[in-house]
Amino acid sequence: MPEIKTIEIREDIKTFFMQTDQVPAGIPALFDEFEKQLDGFDGRHIYGVTECTGDLIYRVCIAENAEGGDADEHDLPCYNIPKGIYLCTTLKNWRENISQIPEAFDELLKHPDAKRDSICLEDYQSANEMLLMVQHK
Repeated sequence: MPEIKTIEIREDIKTFFMQTDQVPAGIPALFDEFEKQLDGFDGRHIYGVTECTGDLIYRVCIAENAEGGDADEHDLPCYNIPKGIYLCTTLKNWRENISQIPEAFDELLKHPDAKRDSICLEDYQSANEMLLMVQHK
């Protein structure tokens, strides 16, 4: 398991999203559907959010542009990724290592400072690097 560190998200991140309750099986199709609806993800900041409060719900979230209005333009609901301190680890070559994501989140959630019944957050930094985060208590 890579190093666990803490990072701070200083302001809520305003996003718009699509979601599935078919976790993990429905996630790849959800990404494909969202990418098609937006005519691609180029230039967009992508997040994955799993609600870990009972039945799992997975959201593909796209950060709103600075002017806002993306959600209305695409007729999609909004979600704010909460600001705060997060426990974080980095997954390199995530496309080839997707199967490691649940294990990495399990390790993060075992950390004594992890907030339970919260969210698991994927921050797609690049085509090769993803940050995996859980909220700090």
